[in-house]
Amino acid sequence: MEKQITLTSSEDIALVTLQNEARANTIDKVFRDELLEVLEEIDTATRFQAVILQAKGPIFSAGGDLNQILDSVRNADGFLDSLIRALNATILAIRRLPIPVVASIQGAAAGAGFSLAMACDFIVASRAARFVVGYSKLGTSTDGGLSFHLSRRLGAARALDLLLTRDFLIAEDAALLGLVQRVAEPDSLDETALTLARKLTDIPPAALKETKALVEMAAENSLERQLDEERRAFLRCASTGEFVRRVEGFVARSGRSAD
Repeated sequence: MEKQITLTSSEDIALVTLQNEARANTIDKVFRDELLEVLEEIDTATRFQAVILQAKGPIFSAGGDLNQILDSVRNADGFLDSLIRALNATILAIRRLPIPVVASIQGAAAGAGFSLAMACDFIVASRAARFVVGYSKLGTSTDGGLSFHLSRRLGAARALDLLLTRDFLIAEDAALLGLVQRVAEPDSLDETALTLARKLTDIPPAALKETKALVEMAAENSLERQLDEERRAFLRCASTGEFVRRVEGFVARSGRSAD
């Protein structure tokens, strides 16, 4: 059976591709298991400095399989609970990667597919992309951390407005809200995502990982705690040879004395 998720690379960029085009990249347990395996491989590898999460076909992900979900509700077999737990494990695995993850969205990201995109650090979207909420129309609340990530990025009022009153966002509107960092023409989406990822990999690994970790913890920390975390992170970066080389280069170019 062909895998739903594949891992390839472009130099030090991991390319994670959702390729179950026939089922609109719907999220089920097989999807979860394969994606978790790929994320674990990326996490343990030392060669990757960034990740691009992309998809084959016209749809990034249609979210959960509604036929499976309906059968589970009718049968009261516990499958739905296990499916949501599986999705949650995937979202946490993405967030816990020490390197940045760029989502490349070529079409609709619906329901849990929207949640999957929002778990990434950056989103590059084609002008053909659509971010579809859909939960309230089905008579349910969100899953996959969507309420968490939207509230963090938009604030409570805007998040609630989007979740309850908007059917979808086009790429340009999502960019205006700050949910999307780059909007590209459909035929240049892949190159735009790669350009962003390459810009990230030009940053020394220590600085990249420390900065991502600092931003991740900032919402939970007091200013005093965050200042201390920044101090320690800066000192760890400053202890690397790459820091010394770059500062020496800056000093030489600026004509300043290193003494």
